[in-house]
Amino acid sequence: MERQVYEFIAAQTGEKIVERRKCPVCGQEFAITDKDLEFYSKISPVFKGSKYEIPAPTLCPDCRQQRRLARRSRVKLYKRKCDATGKTIISMFSPDGWYKVYHTKIWESDSWNPKDYWMDFDFTRSFFEQFDELLKNTPLPHLAIIEATLENSDYVNWANSVKNSYLSSNLVNSENVYYSEDVYNSDNCVDCLSLTKSANCFECVSSINLYNCEYLYECEDCRDSIYLEFCKWCNNCIGCVWLINKQYCIFNNQYTEQEYKDLAEKLIIQEITQHIEKLRLDFPYAYAKIINSENAFGNNIINSKNITNSFDISNSENIKDSIFVVDNSKDCHDISFWGQNISLCYEWAAIWLSSNKVLFSAETYDNIKNAYYCYFCYPNCSNIFGCVWLRNAEFCILNKQYTKEEYENLVPKIIEYMQKTLERWEFFPGSISPFGYNETADNEYFPLSRDEAIAKWFKWQDKEYPINVPDWIELVKWQDLPENINDVDDEILKKAVICEVSWKPFRIVKPELEFYRKHWLSLPRKHPDIRYLRRIQKKPQKSLYLRACSNCSKQVISVYPADSEFRIYCQDCYNKENY
Repeated sequence: MERQVYEFIAAQTGEKIVERRKCPVCGQEFAITDKDLEFYSKISPVFKGSKYEIPAPTLCPDCRQQRRLARRSRVKLYKRKCDATGKTIISMFSPDGWYKVYHTKIWESDSWNPKDYWMDFDFTRSFFEQFDELLKNTPLPHLAIIEATLENSDYVNWANSVKNSYLSSNLVNSENVYYSEDVYNSDNCVDCLSLTKSANCFECVSSINLYNCEYLYECEDCRDSIYLEFCKWCNNCIGCVWLINKQYCIFNNQYTEQEYKDLAEKLIIQEITQHIEKLRLDFPYAYAKIINSENAFGNNIINSKNITNSFDISNSENIKDSIFVVDNSKDCHDISFWGQNISLCYEWAAIWLSSNKVLFSAETYDNIKNAYYCYFCYPNCSNIFGCVWLRNAEFCILNKQYTKEEYENLVPKIIEYMQKTLERWEFFPGSISPFGYNETADNEYFPLSRDEAIAKWFKWQDKEYPINVPDWIELVKWQDLPENINDVDDEILKKAVICEVSWKPFRIVKPELEFYRKHWLSLPRKHPDIRYLRRIQKKPQKSLYLRACSNCSKQVISVYPADSEFRIYCQDCYNKENY
């Protein structure tokens, strides 16, 4: 975030910049405000009446985000062995031997005890070195799922309350979801990204309340439409942008119902996409997607208040430098994928449900309180430090059980020791992540080459695991697939398609084929990984820029840089143009 951006935000919010720092990693200047210092003081732990102050961060917001995302594997899955049973499983952890991995059914069971892997803290070794050892010794779950809430969904990750879904991640309260990511409270969706409260959708991105739609981007409350962008309350529309409360429109032109039906039958995909490209440049864009929110600076912020440099935030307040924070969360900084109903949390990657004062941790879920430097701990844990996979635990350090008195005596000593080793109040370094940089969300938001990632002390997954296609599977080239779905019989389920981009083989599964038939869609020619990257590239980068409204020249903070091809309007000008 450039200096002019944070200075503009500070002026708008009334915060006072008390210090400017230079990030030692990227060289970017960033600001510390008086409200930041108040927050750090508020979350600083207290042991026996002494507060152990959390100082202002050493890295800029982007580098802190990058460090957290290095622990978030999004879509990469591997075939490997369960270290408990020896059975073949599909896991987010590669089979290279870095970590022990149990199938989640075993991992969540009482057949083993994570406290059996405890370590005494060694004041001759760095904390992160010891934590890395504990992490490698303590079994991890094969996938980040709540097993009891899943039905017929063996190949999904980061999932809760999911039914009949396949090769998708970050799903909540959804069913019949295929090749999709970040889907919530939805049903029957294929190849979608960031979709909420929707059904019967294909290739829809960053949208909410859709029904029976294909190829929609940043739309709300639309139905029975294809190829729309930034539309709201529309139905039976094709190839339109920036429409509100319309029906029977094609290329932003109004028709009668019969005229619409007659024209729709004659349209071809190439014609629709060409018109979309032209219309996209003809209409103004809002500076950011901010809905029913006050004092918000970021993008995709809904029903929220006091949001700074944050993205994908809903029903929350007082959130800063964060991604994906939802549902009555408040007073949190530096949260990544995702936070739900949380408070007073800082430098945390992946939090779920009713947690308070969890700092410098990752993948902790369900009623976690006063936890520091923990990984995969849930549920009902409090007063834990440097632990892996504890449940219903209290007063533990490196998985070892202590009394309250012993815990409150030892933790301050560890904190003071970590100050000497320059580790105190710093998030886990990328060098002890369970994943290579190229396996994580970092590769989407902060793409780096192998050499660049290693130079920043991240890991890199060098090993390529080949796709072993059984001899009985027939390979079909993408160009040999029928164009018309009516010409595709069930024999395709016994074949593998060669991707037109990566040349990797991929399968068509039966529910997927049924979806294509129902919606008159051609079979995909690209591998699911290629389709996923294409959807990711549609979304604007999670960066903010100071620029002028293209209509009135008022300064705004936008996700679109000044050299963007789009005309960007401030909220007032946008409302006058569209409402």
